[in-house]
Amino acid sequence: MVEGEMEVAWSEVLSRWGEEEAHLHLLDLARDLEALAEVGRRYRGVLEARPEDPMALRFRDEVVKRATAIALSSLPRAAPPRALPPLLRRAALVAVALASLAAALWAFQRIAPALKGGR
Repeated sequence: MVEGEMEVAWSEVLSRWGEEEAHLHLLDLARDLEALAEVGRRYRGVLEARPEDPMALRFRDEVVKRATAIALSSLPRAAPPRALPPLLRRAALVAVALASLAAALWAFQRIAPALKGGR
């Protein structure tokens, strides 16, 4: 955003403070993190003077939301892990099933004498 645009839009916000459209127009002009930071500083200044101002609170939160969205959208994305080929996936499933069966049989052999009344 060009600095002159910011000044004009902020003046409009101040003169039409209770009108949501003026605030939204200002935010629509702030398309990058630097511009959003400037808008956020201006709302923070209002909140220092009037801590409970509902418009300043609302649009300060909107600045944070938009800045977060821009920041998150600029993060690099990792490629999702490749899926195993179907045959390898089935082999892994069979191996897990066999290992589970072997563990169950081993456990049964260990407790079977106790169930029969032995040691």
